[in-house]
Amino acid sequence: MPSIPSQINGVVVEFSDDVVNDVSQPLITALNSCIAPTLLDPGRPRIFTISKIWISSVADSHDMPSRHAQHKAVDISRINGMKIAVSYPGDPLVKTAVDSIQERFEGCLFKRENFGPHFKKKHGAPFSVSGHNDHIHLSVD
Repeated sequence: MPSIPSQINGVVVEFSDDVVNDVSQPLITALNSCIAPTLLDPGRPRIFTISKIWISSVADSHDMPSRHAQHKAVDISRINGMKIAVSYPGDPLVKTAVDSIQERFEGCLFKRENFGPHFKKKHGAPFSVSGHNDHIHLSVD
């Protein structure tokens, strides 16, 4: 099984100490399509740069039938060292980055769950699930 690389499109990927980052190839493909180093703020003509993301969970501490336990899910909890729990939506960089990652993920072929502070969707449709206001949870089929 492949591992999440230490860089995605030039964005450094850091991992929590207990993360097991072996994942399915469709998840790596999805991450490659939704992580971008340069973002345009849709509300203003302002450009933001993402230099790193922090992955707090992959295939760790989850039981079946969790997508994490199946190596098909990832949680992103920091953007450029800033915790989403503290900085979303107040910090314009974090808000733009989170919103962009979630919106780009919706265009991924293998998307399943897209839960975060911007919205919560499953298979592209609104989905009611608790939590996920402090991180982005992305999973694939």
